[in-house]
Amino acid sequence: MGYSLGSLLISAIDFYSFLILISVLGSWVDPYRKSKVFQTVEKFTEPYLKLFRIIIPIGNMNLDISPVIGLFILNYVVKRIIFVIF
Repeated sequence: MGYSLGSLLISAIDFYSFLILISVLGSWVDPYRKSKVFQTVEKFTEPYLKLFRIIIPIGNMNLDISPVIGLFILNYVVKRIIFVIF
């Protein structure tokens, strides 16, 4: 019935990964960016993503790959460390 600390941490990482995906998808839709829901999601995800902010210029556009790096670190590196510890 009870969760171990490891499974609780994994659930928290999964939830945070979901917030990052919402942030990425919401950034593509201009009206959504102005909503309070999106602004709240960005408050939680932006400090973490700012650590990995790498912007690649592609023609007239810029591609921000910080969500890719952030999700990779959360889902592969951190989860592997948690599995080893717990």
